[in-house]
Amino acid sequence: MVAFSCLSIVGIVLTTTFVYVGNVSQVMYLLRVLPDRLEAFKACNCISATSVPLSTFVFMWTARNSLQKVFAMCRLGLTFASKESSAHAALLRTLHKSQRLAWLVIANQGFSHFIYLVAPLLLTIFGNGRYLPTTPGDTYGLSPKYESPFFEITFILTTIATAFSAINQTGYIILFITLVGHELGNFYAISETLNNLHETMLDRNIPEDEKRTTIHDTLVFCIKHHQFVRKYHAMLKDLYQTIFGAHFLMMTVVLVTTLQTLNAWDVRNTILTGVTGILPLFLYCFGGELVISAGEEMAAALYSCGWELMPASQARLVLMMLRVTQKPLHLTAANIFVMNRETFGDVAQTVYKIYTVFN
Repeated sequence: MVAFSCLSIVGIVLTTTFVYVGNVSQVMYLLRVLPDRLEAFKACNCISATSVPLSTFVFMWTARNSLQKVFAMCRLGLTFASKESSAHAALLRTLHKSQRLAWLVIANQGFSHFIYLVAPLLLTIFGNGRYLPTTPGDTYGLSPKYESPFFEITFILTTIATAFSAINQTGYIILFITLVGHELGNFYAISETLNNLHETMLDRNIPEDEKRTTIHDTLVFCIKHHQFVRKYHAMLKDLYQTIFGAHFLMMTVVLVTTLQTLNAWDVRNTILTGVTGILPLFLYCFGGELVISAGEEMAAALYSCGWELMPASQARLVLMMLRVTQKPLHLTAANIFVMNRETFGDVAQTVYKIYTVFN
């Protein structure tokens, strides 16, 4: 109970500090400089960039009950195939790849946020002036920010706000990678099982009765496993479609304003906001692309499993699964945009077109 209370206090401090430094202060600054086009773009860049980690915090908090159900499904998915089977090995390989990608995300987020904080600190210690992590204006109520004690207070508050951003962004992205990894792993497990089924069909050393029983049991297993994957995917799609839609809007604004302020903005801030805008969007689209590809790979394995050599009752099971797989599973943003590489390209084109309009 004490640990929970301490964590709650830490969470409240991090959240309120982040909102005060990132959202409230920059909205006030935007209202003050609104006629100035460049400063307004800087403020919008900061507001949109800070809205992304804040939205991930809200998502993680409000979706915790749904996430518990999804985690239960993840654990169930690990039990479908026997631990000695090649299908289980395919599932574990996918999860290990997800873990390696998660570590890359941790390194990326840690490095970008670390440089954002440490560079001005080192310049202040070894330089001739005072430097702060870049924000377009002063923190509201702490002006002038380069004079004591406002300088020290601003640096501490910015450090706390940056920690909030790093923790929420990193945790949210790792969660997405892990959950999609479980779906991909189960897809690949089914594909591996179907590939093994084709080998069983061609093996003449197996007695026909045993072969018929093995094929029937394998097909029933694949159908049950695919039903599980579809249920898991529906939960994942319902969980993420709203936050995907919100992030599409936020990240488009982040990318547009980052381009607009590229020459006038500190490079540390450009790196941080660029990573904030591009990395989640990239993972959304290419994670969704992998889900579509995994479904197509399973359909190809199903079509090539040797169903034409099976008895009519077993062939009908395969054809039924083939009919279901004709509509690939996919993730969406706001149930409108399909998460795939084409969507990522469309967003990049849209961002560039908006950028050219303002220039």
